[in-house]
Amino acid sequence: MRYKQGMVPSRLKAVFILMFGLVVSLWGRAADLTSVFHKAYADNSQLSLTEQAQLRPFDFYLVPGILSEAFLKEDDRSSVSFARLTGDYLGTQQDLLQKVYKFNSVRLSSSSKSVSEIKENIRKALDQSARAGRKAVLLTHSLGGLALLESLVDFPHHRDSVAGIVFLQSPFYGSPIADAYFDNPLYLDKLLGTVIPFFNTSPDTIRYLGTASRSQFMKDNSEAILSLTRIPMITVGGVVNGQKSLFTPAVNIMAMGCLEQVFGHCVVRLYSGPYDLSDGMVPFESSKLPDVDFVRLDGADHGETVVNIPYQQYDKVRTTTALLRLLLPFLNRL
Repeated sequence: MRYKQGMVPSRLKAVFILMFGLVVSLWGRAADLTSVFHKAYADNSQLSLTEQAQLRPFDFYLVPGILSEAFLKEDDRSSVSFARLTGDYLGTQQDLLQKVYKFNSVRLSSSSKSVSEIKENIRKALDQSARAGRKAVLLTHSLGGLALLESLVDFPHHRDSVAGIVFLQSPFYGSPIADAYFDNPLYLDKLLGTVIPFFNTSPDTIRYLGTASRSQFMKDNSEAILSLTRIPMITVGGVVNGQKSLFTPAVNIMAMGCLEQVFGHCVVRLYSGPYDLSDGMVPFESSKLPDVDFVRLDGADHGETVVNIPYQQYDKVRTTTALLRLLLPFLNRL
């Protein structure tokens, strides 16, 4: 059955009713929105004209993560580029927001070499929205989410410019992969030390992503981070345990002995405890924030949510639309 543009299908109304009941009843503590997300995802329709009208007053900012320079056709900071094979980093999301829905959407410049540079770009974007009398909705990935979190902790006045946030696969408590770069029998830091500059990244950025660095930041800023929960936020984490992923070859080398396993399983073996499920790079528990609602994407690895992976059928359009539907009723308006 086809629905006219502007009409909200009755099935979608049921999703909203369920969503409101679930989220409102759990307001003030983290709610698992995975089942609600799947209902919205199964609808497989574009945003209605009404939904588009509700979102159009906002500025949308996409904040890429580490190695994004190697996945952007027009970014020459990386000497190595995969963009012709994979498409642009967050390119599908940008096309959806800007070309399909005609929203004011900008993909911010990221930096694998300098987190400070990412934070500065975020601050400039939020300042621009504030001057225009508009609020921002941010979709971040990985390192981009960490930079946004730090920016909002360090510069509280920017919080008033934020209407809502979707954090995709950000390692708030760090990634064991980053730890393994420095603490590994293969001495990867020495082996790859001359290689990573070609990707416009640095050991400092990799160390920043480690569990010690991130866990300390979360501990030192726990009160400030909790105060951010008045901003509508959703964290999204992927889990690919037991499945082949984009990162299987690299992970096999790093994991030492897990020759037929994706890193998610090696996380169980080498990093027991809270890091028992991952998207191949970021443990699921590390992708969650205190008192922030979350979604678990089973089968989604760390790369296919933002670039096109050959032979993978991950639907970034449906996922983005479903996440916007979850966030829409709670956005902070002017």
